Amino acid sequence: MNTVSSPEVQMIHHSPSSRSSTESERDLQPFVERPHDVRENQIYRDALLAQPPEFFQGYCQGRLPDLFERVHLVERLVQATTAPQVFVNNIYRVQLRRENHLVQLTITRLDGKPCKDWRHFQQIKNELVGPEFEAVELYPAESRLVDMDNEYHLWVNADPAFRFQFGYRRRHVMEKPLFYRGRGGEEVELGSGVPVISDNTAGRIAQAS
Repeated sequence: MNTVSSPEVQMIHHSPSSRSSTESERDLQPFVERPHDVRENQIYRDALLAQPPEFFQGYCQGRLPDLFERVHLVERLVQATTAPQVFVNNIYRVQLRRENHLVQLTITRLDGKPCKDWRHFQQIKNELVGPEFEAVELYPAESRLVDMDNEYHLWVNADPAFRFQFGYRRRHVMEKPLFYRGRGGEEVELGSGVPVISDNTAGRIAQAS
């Protein structure tokens, strides 16, 4: 039976690297509510009206709509995407809508890039709705899929006492990754070791033993 000694762990040790550009963005500035700019509605309207008739087939059960139908549909789309409240900070633009028992947060980055850090979404939810409200990001049936290119949606239950029937029951937050540093008395120096990730840590340690 192989044991893991200090030199063997050092063969595959990983030292914490400097913070990446994505990680450095975790310090979000507070959101500021921005008055809705009606010019944005007109820009969106013009962009939609400039699309060929085939663009609207998905909204018309496969039919090619005439000009009157396209104008009517464009106006419906513009009104549906106009949020009562808009908030902006150094990285994100968030549209907030309230409907019945839900709060919808539509999130986009100001630079148009994909959103990758769920901690940002957690902080957005906490700041704009509240830390004790629960939200979900829905992956819908294809028949009602909406994909607006790097636009994300959180659906927040408006009752702060509501809890989803799935998810963890207790809070457990680690500020730093957990590292395996070897057996007691044979540990490598603090800050080194093998990151404990899912169920592949044992295999990577065994390869070096």
